[in-house]
Amino acid sequence: MKRLAIPIMIVLALSSVGWSQTAPRPTTPNQPVKKSPLAGYAGTWVGTFEERPWLTVQLALQGQQLSGSLRRANDLKFNDAGELKSVGDTEVTEVIQEAALNNDGLLLTTKNPDTNETDRFTMRLTGETTAELRMSAMSMPPGMPKLKPWKVMRVAAPSPPATR
Repeated sequence: MKRLAIPIMIVLALSSVGWSQTAPRPTTPNQPVKKSPLAGYAGTWVGTFEERPWLTVQLALQGQQLSGSLRRANDLKFNDAGELKSVGDTEVTEVIQEAALNNDGLLLTTKNPDTNETDRFTMRLTGETTAELRMSAMSMPPGMPKLKPWKVMRVAAPSPPATR
């Protein structure tokens, strides 16, 4: 009986090792690819004032991170309700240092390459092609009203030139 027990144990041990090393089941090609939660923010977003563009946010999804830039009018004036009253002609372009999702939307940390100043903005999607952008974590002068968010729209990427 002992002679039979040893070969049975060896067979059981070898078969359990072989079973545990079998290849996993291949995934079915029809499984949907998981979309990054950042994908909805990718693209070019433009804000206008009096039908003139004054704000452009460009976001590109690279893997699981967004990169890009924020170009805006440098001189902004606001009314007592916190709405834009006027925008200047000079522009500043800030590089997006970090883009991270939080409960309020997408927190963008930008840096002006000329002055090394850092700004923060929160972008919240309001539709497939619409969003709001607001200044975040910035100190405002005393007596200045709370600023309203700026409305931006995603613009279609230009079509590539036709080849002949």
